[in-house]
Amino acid sequence: MATESDTQPSYAPAATLGTRLRAADIALVCSVPLVLGLVALLPLATRRSLVFDYTAPTAPTAVASVFVHLDLGHLLVNVGLYALVAPVTFVLAAAGGRRRRFYTAFVTFVCVFPPVLSYLNLAIPRSAVGVGFSGVVMAFAGYLPLALAEYLDDRFGVGPATQLAPLLFLTSLSLVSVLSLRSVFGVVGYRAAGLALAALLGALWYGLALVERCPNPRSNARRLLATPGAAELVAVAGALVFAVPFVAFPATPSRDTGVLNLYVHLLGYALGFLVPFVTAATTRFVARRTGA
Repeated sequence: MATESDTQPSYAPAATLGTRLRAADIALVCSVPLVLGLVALLPLATRRSLVFDYTAPTAPTAVASVFVHLDLGHLLVNVGLYALVAPVTFVLAAAGGRRRRFYTAFVTFVCVFPPVLSYLNLAIPRSAVGVGFSGVVMAFAGYLPLALAEYLDDRFGVGPATQLAPLLFLTSLSLVSVLSLRSVFGVVGYRAAGLALAALLGALWYGLALVERCPNPRSNARRLLATPGAAELVAVAGALVFAVPFVAFPATPSRDTGVLNLYVHLLGYALGFLVPFVTAATTRFVARRTGA
């Protein structure tokens, strides 16, 4: 019979991360800020020609506009948010033995999502232009609850991830809904705030019940706390899950250079979770059917 350490190996991010990182990993994660920085060096007239005009959309601008920023502040916010979310998501995936899934998600977000998000903007007719990487950044933020849930499930038996991941995502989505109402209407009604609070309390109750149903919950918690760097990694990831919405859905979306596209933020966040989650669920289903 396998021992506990055989089925749920411990992991020490602080001690072994340096040996687990590869040059390709660093290059992949750093490629986005590098590309965004190089595009920002183009002349302003060139960057303006690459924006996605909703009244005259083209396929090239649908892809290029996502990597274009017309002012330094917009660029720094997107790069800063990416620098917080993407590395943490990668560490969770690598620590849980799911590096390939992160690579697949990364390529999907960076190469496939730009035209998809651009053309989905056409669902709301308006005379405007779209520009910026925030929709893709929000896709990485949407992937974070799944990466966190799989890390906890794979390494410490806290799960299952198929229940914990939707719990984290839907709870954060309830927060997003309230913040969206605040951004659009300026105030949040007591009913909306009450519903969000009820969702948070319900999620907390369900999460505690889910942990208690896990085999040896106290042993899992002790192993998590005893693994160097693991508790800190989980704490940072959990904080980001609920902190990112406050940045992506501010109280005043208007800026000097335009208005934040909250619609594309929501699309990126939802698709960033749903696409990897459905893919993982489908893979597990096929594997079970094939094994049967």
